[in-house]
Amino acid sequence: MYDCGLGHDDVNKACIPNTNNSAYKGENHILYKTYNGKANVNISLFDDGQFVLNDGTLILLENQTSNQTCISADVNGFGKGPNRLGRDLFMFQLTNDGDLLPMGAKGSTYYSVNDSYCSDTSTSNMNGAGCTYKMLQE
Repeated sequence: MYDCGLGHDDVNKACIPNTNNSAYKGENHILYKTYNGKANVNISLFDDGQFVLNDGTLILLENQTSNQTCISADVNGFGKGPNRLGRDLFMFQLTNDGDLLPMGAKGSTYYSVNDSYCSDTSTSNMNGAGCTYKMLQE
């Protein structure tokens, strides 16, 4: 396992830049796309902490609010495509009660009755965030 904060060249190639780093301003939005590829995803939702597992999986942590801690996994690593929400980047939500919900499950932030967060036609900039639950059901 690698800690993305160590600054080693081999690790940095596997990790996404922190959006607070001015060297990456303006380009950080192109690292991930939505499920259908129609929009860029704001990576500030993934940059509070990250590490790489031995198999190359990139784990991304975000502590947005008191009731939304997200744990996301780019299952084939940042260096390999397609780098899209719901295709190789999957999100989970850790609740205040200690439950780990796959995004898209009822009660999660990106739950939608009409699949606006997991659709081939959605224009939401978070399209794909709700696919984790759907993919686990298939």
